[in-house]
Amino acid sequence: MHSWMNRIYSVLFVVILAGCVVPPSTNVKVSEANIAKYDGLAELAVVATLEKNVEDGRKIGMPFLAPNYFREAQQILRESQGALGNKPKEVLVSNAAKGDAILEKGRAVMDIVRYRFSRELEYKKQLDELDAAKLLPKEYDKVIGELSGLIQKVEREQAANIEEQKEALQKSMQGLVVKAVQENALRESETINAETKAMHGEWQAPLTYSEALRVYQSAKDKIATAHQDKELAKRLGAEALFAAHHAQQVNKRVALLRTQLRIGSSGSLSSGVMISAGTTTQVQAGTQIGSPPAAMDKVSVEMIILQEENRLLDISKALGIRDLRDLPLDKQVAEIKRVAESVRQTGNSVAAPVQEPEARPKAVSEGAGQTNVEPGVRDQ
Repeated sequence: MHSWMNRIYSVLFVVILAGCVVPPSTNVKVSEANIAKYDGLAELAVVATLEKNVEDGRKIGMPFLAPNYFREAQQILRESQGALGNKPKEVLVSNAAKGDAILEKGRAVMDIVRYRFSRELEYKKQLDELDAAKLLPKEYDKVIGELSGLIQKVEREQAANIEEQKEALQKSMQGLVVKAVQENALRESETINAETKAMHGEWQAPLTYSEALRVYQSAKDKIATAHQDKELAKRLGAEALFAAHHAQQVNKRVALLRTQLRIGSSGSLSSGVMISAGTTTQVQAGTQIGSPPAAMDKVSVEMIILQEENRLLDISKALGIRDLRDLPLDKQVAEIKRVAESVRQTGNSVAAPVQEPEARPKAVSEGAGQTNVEPGVRDQ
């Protein structure tokens, strides 16, 4: 008994002498219980046990919620690993006991931090679930950096008069949560709209492009007022994406038609009939095709496309197919043909709803390049 107590006292003495081993940023006292936990272990087991305790601290979030305590425990672990086989066991035990005491203090601080920053930590959780660090890295780093700074003030017991900072941080984090929800729901449609604009969508397809922008902005505003409604955000995002794809497809088709239409020496369209994707459209003589064309001419070319789409949309509705206008015109036709054939073979008056886009590429691609609706499809 006396021998065991003497060993503990000698280890405590070593702890005092080794106080300069770790940065003096925390004032943690080593207890006899901390020492007893390691004293009966072999040297290798002492270091392995401390390593496990440090890793456990990492898993429960100590690097963020009590960063200084965690860093000190890590430093002690590194020194213990380096001392293995080079220093007496008493030094290893004293270091491990010190590290253990620091980790205990760190866990106590974590409870305080969770209490004092419960709302901020909830916002952080939402931001992480929304992958804000990837979507909005600068804004995310800023608010998380501010939160980390306040946590360290609490950790060092220097948290007097931080309520004003907390209030400002909460507003910033809440605003970033809203922005992250919007970004998740609308980023793809925003990118597509930007691509359409870069391909002259503003003047080639002003009707559908402006509608895509309207749907996008409306979705953004609605999400801002109800960002916690995940289903609403998902639905609004889908609507904005559909409108963006539609504008993109119309713009591409306008550009294609402008290169295909016959242009006279005066720069005006020759009178003629344009047949495309199974639809027939009379083009009036004298329609101007400049670069860029006059406003009325821009709309008239786009209107030709929209008229084609409307005819196909009527057929789609009759067949019970979803709105296909987010697809290129030839793929709309291919899908209508596929479903019409299914209706013909099964005898059902209305086909089952078409599969979602990600499940349809094969079925659609099989009819790609076929530009005429089969006889009788129009009348379904």
